[in-house]
Amino acid sequence: MRIAPQIIKQLKDDTAVSAIVGTQVFADYPPQGVEEPFVVMTITSTTAHGTVSNCQVRAYSARITIDIVAETRAQTEVCIEAIEDVLDGFSSTDANFPIQGITVDGGIHWEVLNPKDGSDQRAFVCSQDYQVHYRRIL
Repeated sequence: MRIAPQIIKQLKDDTAVSAIVGTQVFADYPPQGVEEPFVVMTITSTTAHGTVSNCQVRAYSARITIDIVAETRAQTEVCIEAIEDVLDGFSSTDANFPIQGITVDGGIHWEVLNPKDGSDQRAFVCSQDYQVHYRRIL
């Protein structure tokens, strides 16, 4: 299992995160018509750190962005804190892509989505970046 499914599963399995967004944790973009609150995880870049053990193991880091879209700022704040608690230091034992740790990479970015239909149904977006350190075992 590559890193994105591992992280998404961890977020979906966490009771604090699922209390806010249920199972609405997606990779890259939400399905059309999904209603908030939901979480989107995107891998924005990766870096190779060389090889170990005669090219049998490769070390990488990936920068991921987690976006929370919710109806209120309070919902996004509670959710980003829960996500940070789940991911900070997370590791896995996946046979091919073991995650060796995840760390927060920068502050939180806020955005308010104003409706285009003239209503007052705004949404709040909270984004935070993380570094995922993992290996690829051949």
